[in-house]
Amino acid sequence: MDERKEPYIEQQAAEDALYTRLQQQTLAEVQRMSGKVWTDYNAHDPGVTLADIANYALAELDYKLGFGVADSLTEAGKPFDAARFGLFPPVDVYTTSPVTEDDYRRMLLASVPGLENADVHCDPETGAYTVRILLSPFEEGSGEDTVRQVEEAFHSRRNLCERLDKVEIIRPDTLDFEAELEIEPGEDATEVLARIYGRILRYLSGEASLLTPGSRPAEGVSPETWLEGSEDALRVVLPEQEDTEHELYKQLRGIKGVGRFRTCYLTKDGIPQTRLSGPYSLRIPKERKDFGNIRIFCGRTEARIDPERFLERLEGFHLLRGRSFSRKQRGKDNRSAWSRPAGTGHDVSAHAPIAGDFPDCYRLAPERKQPSSFEAYTRLYDRAIQNGLDELKALPRLLSLAEADKDAPENREQLRLKSRYLDFLDRLYGTESQPAWLSEENCYGETPAGTVRRRVNFLRNAARLEKERMKARNLLEADGNAPTVKEHFCLLLGIDPDDGHTVSNVLPGHNLRLLERKQEDDGTLGITDRIDSLLIGERMLRPGNVQPVEFERLARDEEGKRKEYAEMRATLPFFNENLITGDLFRGGTRLGNYKIVRTDDDLYMLMYRHQEHGGWTNLGQGTDPKELARLANILRRFLRELNRRSETLYVVEPVLADGTRTFELILALPAWTYRFHSPRFRSKCRELLRSLVPAHLTGKVHWLGEKEMRQFEICYHQLMRTFTDSRLESYRGDLLKAIDGLLEQSEEIMGLDDTD
Repeated sequence: MDERKEPYIEQQAAEDALYTRLQQQTLAEVQRMSGKVWTDYNAHDPGVTLADIANYALAELDYKLGFGVADSLTEAGKPFDAARFGLFPPVDVYTTSPVTEDDYRRMLLASVPGLENADVHCDPETGAYTVRILLSPFEEGSGEDTVRQVEEAFHSRRNLCERLDKVEIIRPDTLDFEAELEIEPGEDATEVLARIYGRILRYLSGEASLLTPGSRPAEGVSPETWLEGSEDALRVVLPEQEDTEHELYKQLRGIKGVGRFRTCYLTKDGIPQTRLSGPYSLRIPKERKDFGNIRIFCGRTEARIDPERFLERLEGFHLLRGRSFSRKQRGKDNRSAWSRPAGTGHDVSAHAPIAGDFPDCYRLAPERKQPSSFEAYTRLYDRAIQNGLDELKALPRLLSLAEADKDAPENREQLRLKSRYLDFLDRLYGTESQPAWLSEENCYGETPAGTVRRRVNFLRNAARLEKERMKARNLLEADGNAPTVKEHFCLLLGIDPDDGHTVSNVLPGHNLRLLERKQEDDGTLGITDRIDSLLIGERMLRPGNVQPVEFERLARDEEGKRKEYAEMRATLPFFNENLITGDLFRGGTRLGNYKIVRTDDDLYMLMYRHQEHGGWTNLGQGTDPKELARLANILRRFLRELNRRSETLYVVEPVLADGTRTFELILALPAWTYRFHSPRFRSKCRELLRSLVPAHLTGKVHWLGEKEMRQFEICYHQLMRTFTDSRLESYRGDLLKAIDGLLEQSEEIMGLDDTD
């Protein structure tokens, strides 16, 4: 046996050991600091003993910190999960949703059981798809179930402004197989004939090959190459064949068990066919009399065919090709086929106090409550080591993007480290989870921890958003889905991406009605605005009477918030009329717009300064300025939450209701929130949307007032219902016209292709 191949542990040279080097450096440093006072090296000196023990602790710490990255990110008793840290597997990063006709064909062949083949055609002028499908010869029934599955698969992956025109079932001509052949000794004639029929069926149907990462073709192929153009780990290879009798004959000769063919024909009405471009299928014999044109010999003896076993084996060969398994099952089996990093969790967070390593003569007691000065020094050393080990233990949760770890950062330093890691993920995936313009408009008081949570929520979906960037809403599902453009936009801005969230219900849900500024025909302010501006005399606003409202911490739990909001509504008489001006709704999100004003009779008023058209509003009064300041903080947080919940994006595809409006999008947003009221923020939103919308599409961005948005949402949700309820189909055109009429009243229209 070659001794070099035997396992062994190589002993490290003493001079190379970390402990030895630490000892040498410690001695050299002590000598340098002592200078001429240094006399000798005494191994029993207390200082040397302390250095010796401290160096042992450092060597042990180096060992604990020396495990690989995967080990450090793996918690003890759990497997390493790279996706938890935003390091998505290849099947999530390199795959893409269907784009071309061949992409859709591959998707359908991999998704729909019982589908033998499919031909996908897209009208380049309208974006309408026609799908012609070939059913399996073993498919029972009319094929309506397969048609329904094709429709569901298409709509679940449909891109913006694309629509399914129709699904047709191909009715192929049936060919007969006539042959006389010899099989090899020991082969079963029924088995060989089933293989021959199976090969002919695959050839005539032009069936694609379904390959998994564990198959032989995947050997030596990198994941990024294998997965290019796919939407999951399965690779669908479309056939390239000449569709000739000669080409098929060469394949039949290579079938296991076939000796030679004496004759071999595919006939139609008794006429041999040389061109097999079809569409053709093969007549499958089911009874003994149907095998009359097929003779199989083993030597000079003619073999007998068992019809029942022939059908059983032929159907078995067909099912082995993967058509009987759902796409979900196959995807689950193959997601882990590619090699991925593995880690082993190590519990290295425990640290024994170094005081326990000193000889008993030092009389050190690690558990003593009142330590001596020397003991205090050793405990300080222990604390430094333990803090480092605690940071290592917290590392998996610190870098995690999982929903369960959303509150992991606990202090400013951890937030800084997490933000740096999120910056790394931004560069890794070529995205930007915190653009500079979004930081400029932090008007909703997003804390550093809140910014991290929003970025984590966005990056958790980064791979999917990139993969499905062109994906449209699934028209066959009533709720729970939205186009990727909307998801990307909303997740980036930290708002609800659910397409079922209606922003028109936010204020009415709190029994509030928005009152926007109006002007008379001559351009002067309306009566409501004049009353607001004349409520307060300027003499009451002398500097000595005015004090700012300071920030106060409020309840964080939902129950505490509800109590505070109920108190605010009951205390501030401003809410008695259930009206809130647009100026207060937006500007009230900033604490600097509130003031506490003392009146001549020693009462205090909570004042709000209008930012859009000047003037002051008295929100309430009392004898305690601190209580009014607290109410101002509650009101500000209340308005911030309402503003954020009142923001959304709607993506409308007019072509779904009007076939002449191809490759056009309507993007509608609410105009009454603080951010969406800002011209600069609107411009940045338009730039973002232009970068998200596919380049071949055009459209306009509409900013709607609350009244127009309420009517728009009614029409939009009714329009979406027409695709799931066939009884409403005839209303699509009318609903689109109603939406167009509402959009004409929008405050501002910005074309996606406009330049600033």
